[in-house]
Amino acid sequence: MKTKKKTRVSFSGNIVSVTLPRSWGELSQEELAAVYRLMAHVSADMLGAFVFFALTGAKVLRRTQKGFIVLFRDGRRRLRMNLSAEQLAVRTSCLDFLKEPGNVPVRLDRMRKAPAVERSLHGVRFSDYLRLENLYQGFLSSNSPEALLKMAQTLYPGLTGSPLSPQEQLCVLQWTVQIKSMSALLFPNFFRPASDSGETPNQMDVMNAQIRALTGGDVTKEETVLSLDCWRALTELDALALEAQQWKSKHKEI
Repeated sequence: MKTKKKTRVSFSGNIVSVTLPRSWGELSQEELAAVYRLMAHVSADMLGAFVFFALTGAKVLRRTQKGFIVLFRDGRRRLRMNLSAEQLAVRTSCLDFLKEPGNVPVRLDRMRKAPAVERSLHGVRFSDYLRLENLYQGFLSSNSPEALLKMAQTLYPGLTGSPLSPQEQLCVLQWTVQIKSMSALLFPNFFRPASDSGETPNQMDVMNAQIRALTGGDVTKEETVLSLDCWRALTELDALALEAQQWKSKHKEI
């Protein structure tokens, strides 16, 4: 279903009113795609300005010593105005959220016509969640484009073709990081910060420990556990982690 295009610019006499998003969730699908394209090709210090012009549809007619001469449009109306570098910086300050992924998952609804899974992974099997996590950790250690492609195929079932474009890579990475940040807030006992031992945990051992915790060591239950909604599995793992912490605290006092 197509989303209605947002109107970011309006006129009141000779005054231009610009309404910009203040969070990732306020971006339409069209705007989100535009932001990913810009992030893939524009330096971080210039991103706010480029996003401002992309979202407002404003056209830079000429650069001056103090800033820009800009043409704004509101339907058929057009208004030309001078915009200093300082004024642009003030207007784009609300776009500072673009510097961090945040903890509210957003993503493109489709990638190459393949529909995405639910943005917070509701309805996604625990086995696919584990696959995504393993691929993400593999990407962090190898920076492998193939790992990113497999992540995309997990998040967009039915996705075909390769390699991923730079903006598609950003979409997949950003979405995954947002999911992880959200999960750390919702399941704080399970996603407690690891102790700073200097050792990188073996991802296979981590995965097997999670499965064993949910099955209680009964291998006949593995298929059922792997088929669980990942939210149900994470809820149970969080509860088990809390019980383990309480047990340790209790026995330290004895």
